[in-house]
Amino acid sequence: MSKLKLFAMLAFTMATSAQAHDRWILPTHFSVSAEDKVWIMADVTASNETFNVDKPMGSDRFTIIKPNGERSRPSSSYRGHRKSVVDIHLTEEGTYKLYLDSNVSYWTSYEISGKEGTQWLRNVSKANRADKLPKGAKNVTTLASQAQVMTFVTLNAPNDNYSLTNNGLELKPITHPSDIAQNEKAQLQLLFNGKPQQGVEVEIIKDGARYRNDLNALKVVSDNNGEISFTLADAGRYLLVAEFKKSLTHDALADEMGGQIFFTFEAVLN
Repeated sequence: MSKLKLFAMLAFTMATSAQAHDRWILPTHFSVSAEDKVWIMADVTASNETFNVDKPMGSDRFTIIKPNGERSRPSSSYRGHRKSVVDIHLTEEGTYKLYLDSNVSYWTSYEISGKEGTQWLRNVSKANRADKLPKGAKNVTTLASQAQVMTFVTLNAPNDNYSLTNNGLELKPITHPSDIAQNEKAQLQLLFNGKPQQGVEVEIIKDGARYRNDLNALKVVSDNNGEISFTLADAGRYLLVAEFKKSLTHDALADEMGGQIFFTFEAVLN
């Protein structure tokens, strides 16, 4: 098991069933050409198999950032047994950022005699862990974790609508998402608290994993400028999963801080 998947499993092992899976927003269109306003839809879900729906995710945190920077909500939404669906009205030209943001969650791990492996306490920070840890707990560590599920959709001409917050792990496209194409180098940058972050582990998984014997994930690590570059041989839909964790010093709430990004994109035919 890769460090990437191991961290995801540990950090979210006590979470809801949806949180324990990869999460994604999958729009019906990533790029649309139209002379007028147009509607698209997007699935919001989580699963162990990329783009095969499994667990619905609520749209209460679904945010649309329009090309002009204004924030809005889906026009309508539906939560089914295996996925949620939202309607999105593209009313102006440019690039829309669609994302599910999450609050920071705290996870305290420990070991104790008589129990095998690492034990976890959910929603327990350094500030309140003393009263919740069992007597004899050792190797105690608290992780502050945050995830962002995101994609970009462009109506006609693209623009650089990336809306960074300089908080936690974030993705900044160097190659615009609508310009990612098969057999062409694409570049992205990973930032942590607004600064380029080296050592972020990234996996890129192509649609259709159910029908392959091997996941064939492309694995890359960000360089000292926080950048990754990759060339995809096949057109199609992809899920990028990025994760990073670093130690904190003199922090009242956590010993470590970690971030996840689930970025859905399309490589177009070339």
